[in-house]
Amino acid sequence: MNPELSRRLPSIRSGAQTGPIGLYLHVPFCLDRCTYCSFATTRDRSLQPATIRRLVSETTAWGAALARPAVDTLYLGGGTPSLLSRAELEDLTVAIRAAFDLSPLVEATLEANPGTVDLAWLQQARDLGWDRISLGVQALDDTLLARLGRIHGSAQALESLELAARAGFRRRSADLMVGIPGQSLSKVVEDARTLVATGIDHLSIYLLDLDKACPLRAEIEAGRLTLPTEDEVADVFEALQEELPRLGLPPYEISNYARPGGASIHNTRYWERRPYLGLGPSAASQLGDFRWTETGVIAAWTEGRGELDLQELDAAEALAEIPLLGLRLHGGVDWSALQERAIALNLRPLCDGWEARLRAFAKEGLVLWEGDRVRLSARGMLMSNGILQMFV
Repeated sequence: MNPELSRRLPSIRSGAQTGPIGLYLHVPFCLDRCTYCSFATTRDRSLQPATIRRLVSETTAWGAALARPAVDTLYLGGGTPSLLSRAELEDLTVAIRAAFDLSPLVEATLEANPGTVDLAWLQQARDLGWDRISLGVQALDDTLLARLGRIHGSAQALESLELAARAGFRRRSADLMVGIPGQSLSKVVEDARTLVATGIDHLSIYLLDLDKACPLRAEIEAGRLTLPTEDEVADVFEALQEELPRLGLPPYEISNYARPGGASIHNTRYWERRPYLGLGPSAASQLGDFRWTETGVIAAWTEGRGELDLQELDAAEALAEIPLLGLRLHGGVDWSALQERAIALNLRPLCDGWEARLRAFAKEGLVLWEGDRVRLSARGMLMSNGILQMFV
């Protein structure tokens, strides 16, 4: 364990014992790198055996360090977890079961990329207890998929969703990306309808993010491709806000839609600011008053090297994160509970300042007050970045 974390272990352990935590494991390997990707991933599969060995050992070590805490959600993300061999997936799953108390487990999600799964692998994953799958579809237009550097086509995406159903995954999610150069509004809505018709219970809508250096950003800066305008992107989101509830998937978060009972329980814990432990290169954790992020240098992480970004949040920072994250949720924030917490922390003026600004946004139709709760309106969701900036 990192020396900085070791010194703070009693407080971190206490944070893990306040209730069930979420456990995230990062698998950083991909067959190819998408043109928009800036995540901690690699195509160097020679690092995979050592990385999986360290994930297993870190799982064991953290389970012991935290006194085998209860875990109610698991999430195997990436990268491309579906590139794990069946033996590697089993080794990881067995290590998790041995190191943590999974008696309260309600959800075990793994990410997969279309074109990297077959029925046998999916059936084994299901047999090992993984009960929810999230497939990175992104689009059902082969031209756009090629532009994004995806290794699959639209037919493979739909086939992967069908294979997951045949393997016994009753909970299936798909990702759909908005803002791709050359993408039309009508095609996004058409793709959403097609995906919902496969019987998925969850759809995540992602805005193409090119804040960091990547090949697609270079193409745009060189003038070879053009991004849709902000108004065009907003039109797509508005169309989806109207269409997806009609198809049986109402929103529960700014970018996420689900059938009743289909919301991602693990991801919701982030927005509700509940504790989680992340293992793997670039993985983030939040336990007690501490948050840390592992090094994103994969080779260094595999060898136990690399810098760790550790933060101890003060009371005001921790309080601000409750509305910053909670207002992303369709159910919003219990403002009376936030006020009570602010009073206990001698931070009532800070909370009152936020309320005054939210009341002003309410007059513009961007925020809705419903009894003790406050939430963003549908239009407020489209303008959330500007509203939530007050909490940063």
